Amino acid sequence: MHIFLWVSSILLAAGLLFLSINSQATPKSTDKSPAIAVTIELNKYLGGTQGKLKDKSALIFRFGNGSANNNCSIITTDNYLRHSKNRLENINLSESNFYFDCMWDGTYYFLSNRVRTYAEVIIKQPDSQFPMSMHIEAKLVSLTGEQANIISGDISLRRQARNN
Repeated sequence: MHIFLWVSSILLAAGLLFLSINSQATPKSTDKSPAIAVTIELNKYLGGTQGKLKDKSALIFRFGNGSANNNCSIITTDNYLRHSKNRLENINLSESNFYFDCMWDGTYYFLSNRVRTYAEVIIKQPDSQFPMSMHIEAKLVSLTGEQANIISGDISLRRQARNN
């Protein structure tokens, strides 16, 4: 009886080892190749308003690229903005006082806690030569899993006059 149990455990261990090696060598059919990400380049400040984020007073900054259908929004509470030391950051929805999303070419991109996403905004304070500006970097996802990489240079927070 002991020999039977010993042989059974050896065969079971060998079978598990074989399955482990086989599953590492052969991709599973449920594996998806990484989606190619869309790159969004922001270069214009579209204006700001006041609003709410989780029932707290918030500021909303909108940015785009000149197309009326494409824009991204930074939403941050007043308190978080004041105490952020000029850097706003949200990784996988870890920060409830700062949110970033985009509507781009008809697709909504957002921060998620289900896939790796982040948003980082560096605020550059004004001096005698330059106005206040923001530098934006983010990785967002759509409802269909499409990823978007958002980048910008330093965007002045002076709203540019409209050309009519």
